[in-house]
Amino acid sequence: MSTKRLVLLGATGETGRQALVAALDDARVSSVHTFGRSAPSVPANDKLKHESLDFEALLNEGAAGGPESAKLREADADAVLVALGTTRANAGSAERFERIDREYVLAAARAARREGKEQALVYVSSGGANSSSFFLYPQSKGKTEEGLASSGYSRTVIFRPGLLLVPGGRGERRIGEKLAVAVIPRLPFVASSLSILTPTLGRALVQAAVSSAPVGREETLAGHRAFVLDNNAAQELGKA
Repeated sequence: MSTKRLVLLGATGETGRQALVAALDDARVSSVHTFGRSAPSVPANDKLKHESLDFEALLNEGAAGGPESAKLREADADAVLVALGTTRANAGSAERFERIDREYVLAAARAARREGKEQALVYVSSGGANSSSFFLYPQSKGKTEEGLASSGYSRTVIFRPGLLLVPGGRGERRIGEKLAVAVIPRLPFVASSLSILTPTLGRALVQAAVSSAPVGREETLAGHRAFVLDNNAAQELGKA
């Protein structure tokens, strides 16, 4: 059985952490290389390597590259899994939100791409992502999807999950999100279409990363092919 080397961005977030746990437990994954300011809080594992990454420096290196770009490229990933993101509230401004949520993601994905190598790119977007949206969050996600689809990977897989449900809950929630968490899981027949447990999503992300065949529905994003999974498809893949 052939195994895969994964690069994981956003491993300290809830979804990224669940993807990391799933990857470390998957015999098809030989190694997981995480990048970020701080190491993920998971038990020590021989398959796991963490390396600090300065995203601002990465952006400033541009297309010419530099030390931060080299870190990602030299990881020599078979699949790059991106669970990196933020909210406008946490970022502090619309401009800062777009810088973290889109520019960091695109810069890192481009740096991790190796010419001539078969690589998959898996990205956690959001339900309702649309580059033409009037609203900042779905617009940024949609533009990020289009940028990733055009970044030259052999296969780009985009997840558009619904409401993320964290087992045991999490402390940081906005008022609207708290209401949704209280209501949506109790709605008969439609809950699985609107929400997903983060461990299920994490497993689905790893399945997409290691699969030898495309998963999801093929779409064209700004003229480039991508495979898209909505909340239902993510549920099915994560439970397979």
